[in-house]
Amino acid sequence: MHQKSKRWGAAVALIAAGGLLAGCASSGSSGDVTYWSAFVSKDTERYYQEHYVDAFNEQSDDAKVKMEVKQLQNLGSLTDTAVSAGRGADVVYSAGPSSALGFASAKRIDALDDYAAEYGWADKLQPWAYQASQVDGTLYSVPVEYGSIVMYYNPGVFEEHGWTVPTTLAEFEQVATEAQAAGMMPVGAGNSGYQAQSEWYLSAFLNMAVGPEKLYQALTGEAKFTDPEFVDAITLFQQQIDKKWWGGGKDRWFTNTDTDLFTGLADGTVAMYITGTWSFGDAGRYFGEAAGNDAEWDWAPLPSLSDDVAPGVYPMAIGTSLSVNSASKQADAAAEYIDFVIDDPARSYDYLAATGQNPPPLSDLASMPDTVDERSARLYTEAPESGNLGYASWTFFPAATDTYLWSEFDKIITGDLTPQAYLEGLQKVFDGELAAGKVITPFEPVPGA
Repeated sequence: MHQKSKRWGAAVALIAAGGLLAGCASSGSSGDVTYWSAFVSKDTERYYQEHYVDAFNEQSDDAKVKMEVKQLQNLGSLTDTAVSAGRGADVVYSAGPSSALGFASAKRIDALDDYAAEYGWADKLQPWAYQASQVDGTLYSVPVEYGSIVMYYNPGVFEEHGWTVPTTLAEFEQVATEAQAAGMMPVGAGNSGYQAQSEWYLSAFLNMAVGPEKLYQALTGEAKFTDPEFVDAITLFQQQIDKKWWGGGKDRWFTNTDTDLFTGLADGTVAMYITGTWSFGDAGRYFGEAAGNDAEWDWAPLPSLSDDVAPGVYPMAIGTSLSVNSASKQADAAAEYIDFVIDDPARSYDYLAATGQNPPPLSDLASMPDTVDERSARLYTEAPESGNLGYASWTFFPAATDTYLWSEFDKIITGDLTPQAYLEGLQKVFDGELAAGKVITPFEPVPGA
């Protein structure tokens, strides 16, 4: 399943993938729950077919699921086009609550409160994720994949240079300064082939430098994106880019790819890479035996870049949500299948262990098996327990505001837009969506976490 699928481009295959659930309600036999799916590997496809399609069909008396595999680059746009036209999936895929909100506003997906009560979804899911999937108190989507944004690093490189993982602005600046002096790119960044990749870094920076409490206030209309904390944060980000700390500066930002940055992390030319946990599953392609080197990777929660922000924030990111198409003639069966996807924690965590794909935000963490990679298991046990949860833009920013966030940021990188003007534009777009009721209600942060 994928993070950030609402803007498909050439780089979409980088972003994590397991089964992306969207379907064609008109295909298959009359009793089929149909959907399209896309995978980054045949092994993951085979695993998903066996454990999520065949297994469902074997245990279901009436509903039968039919899977049709599509290309990664086309699945999102095909789904959007079909559902917007009143056709498409029995089970509708979206790239998280913000994308699902668009379908809900257009009345293309059903309210799910009755199904939620029937299947007990509020108890099965972590409270923040369930709340984020509601629109005006009504559930319209079910999160089936989540992760966060973290700082990847190469322990061998850190040991070689005598660095410790930074937790404060001063420590972050020290590592960045020394890495640059050693001829390294201090922080990997870039958006070649996938412009929206910039918001991975923006989401991280806002959570590090502004913090969850202020972000919550802005997302609920209690504060403004033009407040000094936001202006200072974007100004600091611009200054660090100008120093060539992030992505080597504007000269390289627009040519760097995700592959370049992970390769650099493995060979010691990139010191830190702040990006999503959707890469847990395929980081091994760049490290160790599979890559023909002896490098290793690890991760740490994000450092604080402000005295007002507690270190170790985890921006929460729902990468895949499922809904029931209002045009479906198999609504009950579609809901039954959605429940199957999140019903068994052991199944979800076995999928994580076998493929590295992000699991649903389940409330049951006790079923995490020893076969899950320790680095993945650490994320899914430590983040919920930390209380220091933040907000990924593609999950909690309304759609037009989110698009403005990453599309206009290129002008900050090039110096063609000031932080103040950039944030004034962001606030204007958000005000319009807030007035129209097209916003996600975020969970309340834990003060001082």
